[in-house]
Amino acid sequence: MSASPSALLLCERLDIAGGVERFACELANHLASQGWAVALGSLDTPREAVRYPLDPAVRVLCGPQRPAAAAARSRLGRLWAMARHQWRLGRVLAAQIRSTQADVVLLNGLTTAASVLPRLRRDQAARVVCCDHNHFFARSRFWQWLRARQYPRVAALVSLTQADAPRFARLHPVTRVIANASALQAAQAGVVEAPVVLAVGRHVAQKGFDRLLQAWAQVLPGRPQAELRLIGDGPLLAEHQALARQLGVADSVRFLPPTAAMAHAYRDSAVFVLPSRYEGMPLVLLEAQAMGLPAVAFDCPTGPADVIAPETGVLVPDGDIDGLARALGELLDDPARRQRLGAAAIERSQRLFSPQRHATAWTTLLQAVARRTPVPEVLA
Repeated sequence: MSASPSALLLCERLDIAGGVERFACELANHLASQGWAVALGSLDTPREAVRYPLDPAVRVLCGPQRPAAAAARSRLGRLWAMARHQWRLGRVLAAQIRSTQADVVLLNGLTTAASVLPRLRRDQAARVVCCDHNHFFARSRFWQWLRARQYPRVAALVSLTQADAPRFARLHPVTRVIANASALQAAQAGVVEAPVVLAVGRHVAQKGFDRLLQAWAQVLPGRPQAELRLIGDGPLLAEHQALARQLGVADSVRFLPPTAAMAHAYRDSAVFVLPSRYEGMPLVLLEAQAMGLPAVAFDCPTGPADVIAPETGVLVPDGDIDGLARALGELLDDPARRQRLGAAAIERSQRLFSPQRHATAWTTLLQAVARRTPVPEVLA
C-alpha cells in the first residue's frame, strides 16, 4: 500500500437529496483533502447528477445508464423488478471494487452491502467496512438474514447509535459507534418571533409527514399565524398536499423543494420537528440542534434519543400525535423556553457532534482497515 491510502465509498445512488448521499459526499471530500485517493461509486449516477458538491479530486464511478423501467403492477412483478435491481446493483458495485483495488471500501446501506458482499472473495471482503445508516430492524427479516450471513466476513461495522451497537456487535467483534455530525453550526441561538415550524425530509412513509400534518391540525386552532414548512421532495408529496387540504390546514403549510441554503431555512424557523417512523442518525435533526433550534421528535428507533436531551428539546412517545401537537404548541407559545433550549442545543452539538470529531473518527477507522492494523476502541 502506498503512503497515501485509497478508499472507495459505495452507495446505491447519489442523485437524491438524502442523508446517506450527503454523508458519502462529505466524507469523500474530507478524505481527499487529507491526501487520500478517493473514488465514489454508485449504480448509475454520473458526476454531473451527484446531488452534493464534490472535490475535483474525488473520482466518480457508475454503471451504464439505462432508461427507467415501467412500474410493475402486480406483486410478483414488483418482486421480480426488485430482484433484478439488486442483482444489477451487486454486479456493478462489485466490479467497481475489483477495478479500483482500493485499500478500504465503505458500503453504505444494508441493501447495498447485502447485494455486493456475496460477490466478493474473502480477501476482498476483508477490506470492507459496512454502515447501515438506519436502525437495526428497519429492513425485513430477509435482509436481516442476509446481513447475519455476510457481515461477519468484513473488516468492521459502524453503528450510528449506542442503542444499535450491541446488536451489530453480535455480528462482528469490530463494531464501533460513529454518530453523524452537522456541518452547519451557529455561534449562538437566536429567537425567531414568527411561529414557524420546520420539517425536512423526503416525502416517503418513513418520514412520517402524514403524522405531522395530523398533529398540525391540532396546533393551528388558537394560533392562526403559525406556519409549517416542509422542505423536501419524494413520491408522496402530492398525497401529503391532499392530506393538508383534507385536514383544512393547507393555507398554513408550505411545501418547499430541497434547497442548498439550509442554514437560512433553520435561521428563519422557531422550532424543528422530526415526525419519522424510524431513522438511523438523522442529519437534519443534528443540523437543527447545531443551528440553535429547539427540537420536537417522536422517540422512534433510532437517533432522536441520541440527539435530543431534555435541555435541548422534547421527545414524544412514538406515534403519540396528540403529544406531538401539545409539545409543538407549548414551544410556539414560549419564546423564552425556545431560547434556553436552543442555546443548550448548540453547546451539546459542539461537544458531541462536531464535524471535526466525526471526520477524525471515520478517518481513524478507515485508515486502520486500509493499513491492516487493529481498529482502536476509541476513534476520536
